[in-house]
Amino acid sequence: GQTGVRPGSDRGQTRVRPGSDHLTEFRPNAGASIPAMTRHLRSAVIAGTVAALAVSSGATTPFARRAAPDHLLFMVFDQMRPDYIDRFGLENFKRLRASSRHYPDAYVGHLASQTVVAHLVMPTGLPPRTLPWVDEAFVDEAGTLGKPGAAYKTGELSLDQSWKLLERIPRQQFLPARLLDALGEKVGGVFAVGEKDYATNFLGGPHASSVVALAKPLPDSTQCTPAGMNVPAYISSNSRFIVDCAPTQTYGTGFSTIYKIDGNRYVPGKDLANLGGDVWTADVAIEIMKRDRWSGLFLTFAGIDKIAHMLGEQDGHGLESVPSEYRLADMLRIADQQLGRLLATLDDQGLTSRTLVVVTSDHGGQKNDFYMGNNGSQSCCPFEGSKGDVTPPYWVKHLNELAGGKLKTAYASTILNLWLADRSGPTEQIVTRGMKDIPGITEIYARRQTGAAYRYEQVHANFEATTAKFQAWAKRHSAELIGTMAGPAGPDLVGLLKDGYGFGRIGDHGGAQELVQRIPLFIRVPGEAPARRTEPLRQMDLAPEITKILGLRPAPIATPPAR
Repeated sequence: GQTGVRPGSDRGQTRVRPGSDHLTEFRPNAGASIPAMTRHLRSAVIAGTVAALAVSSGATTPFARRAAPDHLLFMVFDQMRPDYIDRFGLENFKRLRASSRHYPDAYVGHLASQTVVAHLVMPTGLPPRTLPWVDEAFVDEAGTLGKPGAAYKTGELSLDQSWKLLERIPRQQFLPARLLDALGEKVGGVFAVGEKDYATNFLGGPHASSVVALAKPLPDSTQCTPAGMNVPAYISSNSRFIVDCAPTQTYGTGFSTIYKIDGNRYVPGKDLANLGGDVWTADVAIEIMKRDRWSGLFLTFAGIDKIAHMLGEQDGHGLESVPSEYRLADMLRIADQQLGRLLATLDDQGLTSRTLVVVTSDHGGQKNDFYMGNNGSQSCCPFEGSKGDVTPPYWVKHLNELAGGKLKTAYASTILNLWLADRSGPTEQIVTRGMKDIPGITEIYARRQTGAAYRYEQVHANFEATTAKFQAWAKRHSAELIGTMAGPAGPDLVGLLKDGYGFGRIGDHGGAQELVQRIPLFIRVPGEAPARRTEPLRQMDLAPEITKILGLRPAPIATPPAR
């Protein structure tokens, strides 16, 4: 292991060297069932952290002015909704909320509301229109990765491809880079950790000291291992961080019709010495906190998102016919436990009074009561470098046939984004006519370009059979949200959908619906009294707000605040 590694020094990247010490943060009884394991975690971990949290949320009274924090703990809980905290009794989230700046009106603030977009918006403070992609699909018009005009799936980009596309963004735009410049020598490095590789890569970015993700198994293996950029040797060589990702281990979800579990990449599993999912992410982070010098930890937890997609339990019972050993309630409790462990570790390390803690989500989610997908492809056409056939959802295939095969690519979730190979007026009109036939379409926008400037024009609106609440949200936010995609990478045609309509999975996100846009947001500033804040903060506002609190140099490109 490496202790006290300075930022920028070489770090071991050996994938696996079994035999090193296992972490012993907690050990449920061997052979325990998943519910029993969850109960153990809740009692052994949460009960053990309650007292510490009471001190850390505690009450430094009176609240005196202090020096700016010199550590940042930034945590993203994928597809976490703010209403879950009270609905499911998440005690650590409650305590943090009660001791922080709480932003009940926070929302994503951009489109598409996807993991691949949010995890780049948050550390840069930039709207998607200035980024290389705005959704899970994008067209590489300039040929940065190879063939000009080729379509790629964002979440399948390699690390090298991602970094190449991000070269056009100034280094100082990335919050991890500015944090490292300000505090790296004095305090320590900046680390990004998460079980979902692309989310972790984008959140940490190319200028972090280290990016540690849980890589998918190699073709001849069933093991997920630590991978990324400058992975510390004390992580890569520790057998605790090898996870069983056998696709046959589905925990009762082995159906082709759902987004099934495939091993322990996103769930803890039953191997108590090598727990996966959000526990893996927390264990890696805690190991870094205990063994390294750090000024920033950017953590992303993917467990909630996996099960929410699979079962659609966001607002009710979801797919009760699926005998899954993991339900949304289980994943929320597991996530809550990891939050408690991390905050307790700050206390144990004497860092609570020096650490700015930020907790949020990359997007919300909804159940698609009117599901128009096929639990498979969400595009029309194959992506560059992807293997296998593409079976488009019915309506996406229909639009492509209407256009004579002139869709270049598409991505359909709770929003429908289309890129045209032929951008002529007649083709746009044909596709727009077809989009009007799709159930749940409320608005259609077409991208317009004048010189180097882009905008979206509304070409269709139909709010019949929508609620007054839906209409009020759309009136206030549709144009704002659509405008965040108005750039070179934006789709040519966009279809917004009603609540409960979507193409992705039974549980879904991506669009402008309020349930998809609403996110939890807590910022705990040491020495500052907790407060309910009225500002409707967006993900674009997070990096500037953190910059201000920590006293960092501002990013070179500023995004105007929401009006």
